Amino acid sequence: MTRARRLGAVRLVLTLTALLGAVGSAASAPFAALTVTPAGSQSYDIGTGVTTLPQGGTIVDQDTGVTLTATTLSYLAGSSIDATGATVRGDFGTLTAPSLHIDVPTGTLTASGGVELARDGLSLTASELKYDAVRQVVDFSGPVAGTAPTFHADRLLLDVRSGDVLLIGQYSFSDGLLTLTAPPAGGRLELRFHQVDGKPVYDAATEVAPELLARFANELN
Repeated sequence: MTRARRLGAVRLVLTLTALLGAVGSAASAPFAALTVTPAGSQSYDIGTGVTTLPQGGTIVDQDTGVTLTATTLSYLAGSSIDATGATVRGDFGTLTAPSLHIDVPTGTLTASGGVELARDGLSLTASELKYDAVRQVVDFSGPVAGTAPTFHADRLLLDVRSGDVLLIGQYSFSDGLLTLTAPPAGGRLELRFHQVDGKPVYDAATEVAPELLARFANELN
């Protein structure tokens, strides 16, 4: 990288940190106080205000610690981020997705094209997801499949704070000793997260806890 390009990259990081940090201080919302580090060249469209990183880069949310690394990135300061070949790490776990969009004002992350998530002994794949970073709820749409524990479902909701999971629609769940399947009309199955001797465990319950239903009220209505 030439000296001029290095200086340009540094100026870009400082400028974006200032612009997005100002939004973050006003809104105190996830994805608002961002530091952007390009992996290569970048271009700025003065007409639209969109900055594009064709070689990708890394974006870090200074408030939440969420880190996004992608093969291509584009963003509009204080408004949105789009990425391809994305890996996101945060309290919700490690997410990989071919395509990802972040709406900065609402703190909402959506991913599509086949997504994978790993966290606290939970490993799953889904067609797409929506993550409400303010409420810390992830909504996976199906088919959804898990390998740890083993399950399938039409839809899955994850409470990031507690680690509890709700399977929705046609589901099946197996822990090696017990196998549960949904009734013909579909249903709900709670997977309650806890740890035994430091190892993550998910216990199935057909009677969903009222507090979990309250956490997912927005997604279930």
